Amino acid sequence: MNRTRTLFGAAVALTLSFSAWTTQAQNILVDPGFETQDGWTLFSGAAYSQAYAHTGSWSMYDSAVNNVPGSFEAFPASAGQEYDLTGYGLTPAPLLGSPAFGIIQLTFFSGPDATGNNLGTVLAGSGNAQTSAQINGGTTPGVWTFLDTGIATAPAGTESIAAYTIYVDFSGNNQGVYFDDLSLTQVPEASTLVLIGAGLLVLAVGFKRISS
Repeated sequence: MNRTRTLFGAAVALTLSFSAWTTQAQNILVDPGFETQDGWTLFSGAAYSQAYAHTGSWSMYDSAVNNVPGSFEAFPASAGQEYDLTGYGLTPAPLLGSPAFGIIQLTFFSGPDATGNNLGTVLAGSGNAQTSAQINGGTTPGVWTFLDTGIATAPAGTESIAAYTIYVDFSGNNQGVYFDDLSLTQVPEASTLVLIGAGLLVLAVGFKRISS
């Protein structure tokens, strides 16, 4: 009986740990679908729009002539943490000229709230950011395209991370890209998953032996 109680207590503890990991893996963006127009900092001509939306009623429209408009949300982060940014992009008409493209981007900074030096990522190199594939002149117009930066690892000195929508256009044309349903998640450390998996395996063996 005591052994059963001990295993039950351990199972509860591991379940709580798994629950904490699940919460950590949830989207941390304040307004991922741009529905409340809250949390985002807009620059160089980016604007909330109801012209197109992947879900809901709103999206972010990054549009410019010979400029780089965009938006971002920033969060505290520290070295070694891993993040992934996903979302959707759409151009209603073929993008003309070059360069003309939209991306989502992850960048790490040495100060709080996306201040200080741009540290880039370990994978992309110092001073650079990790970006998704482009919405560009080769993208099918009128179709929402899934975008993913892949996992980015915070380098030494990181104090904050910023998730961006960005449109780059120096083609001389007045055009842009819509973004919607972004998701920024922190990837759990591999060691944490290994420990949880090993613990659950041990508990399963223990319960099997008791019930035999």
